Amino acid sequence: MSFWIGGRYGSLLLAIPVAIVASPSAASEERGFYIGGALGEATFADWCVPSPVVLSCDDGTTAWKIFGGYRFNRYFGAEATYLDWGQVSGTVSGVGTVTADQTSFGVAAVGRLELTPQFSVFGKAGLLMTEQETPASSTRKRDETELHYGVGVRYLFTPKWAARAEWERTDQLKVELLSIGLEFRFQ
Repeated sequence: MSFWIGGRYGSLLLAIPVAIVASPSAASEERGFYIGGALGEATFADWCVPSPVVLSCDDGTTAWKIFGGYRFNRYFGAEATYLDWGQVSGTVSGVGTVTADQTSFGVAAVGRLELTPQFSVFGKAGLLMTEQETPASSTRKRDETELHYGVGVRYLFTPKWAARAEWERTDQLKVELLSIGLEFRFQ
């Protein structure tokens, strides 16, 4: 089976992606490496399940992350992230206090849309390798490779420094993070 884009708009449809990737202004303005960090609030969606045996539960915690990436042009990049989702706890009848710690390392594709020269929105999707430890009488570990996605806003306040605010979520363990952070661009 073959696919053909024809007609009067076929050449235009093929030219748009080529122009975005090959545009010298887009490539020279935004190509390069960046690093950053963020602090926020994580919520473990499935941690506090209503039950007669759950006496109390806290499914929110302070979380932090560090990230680094490379922008191929002003629209697309790749990012690696280390996330410490923090620790949540609950009190279970007959068991006592139960806690869980979760950390992740992942990679994601990042798409960005510039609204003004300083302000942009972005979305990302990728994979996380996540480890959750639940210490009890014996430590239980849960390892997952899962989908990770998020959206955010970025404000460039100097040519090298930007502020970021973003929302992220994991697919399997259903942890959400709302964070603010700083990004430094090498160039």
